[in-house]
Amino acid sequence: MKVLNLYAGIGGNRKLWGEQHEITAIESEQYIASAYRKLYPNDTVLVTDAHQYLLDNYKNFDFIWSSPPCPTHSKMRLSLVNTSSTL
Repeated sequence: MKVLNLYAGIGGNRKLWGEQHEITAIESEQYIASAYRKLYPNDTVLVTDAHQYLLDNYKNFDFIWSSPPCPTHSKMRLSLVNTSSTL
């Protein structure tokens, strides 16, 4: 099965999928993608925008896993924490 793993991070849910699938992982940060590659060297890992990749390629996959970062771990949350401490 061809799997698209959007917002791959370091592969949290990926560890449960085994090695029998052809997996393409999408990550927006190079340093995180590098960590993913070390854990899953047989996967294709691309550093690009997940939304655009999905729009352009969704027909090429049998299964799409989309797990955006939770708000408590996002850059937006960090910016709000930094802003609120200066008010």
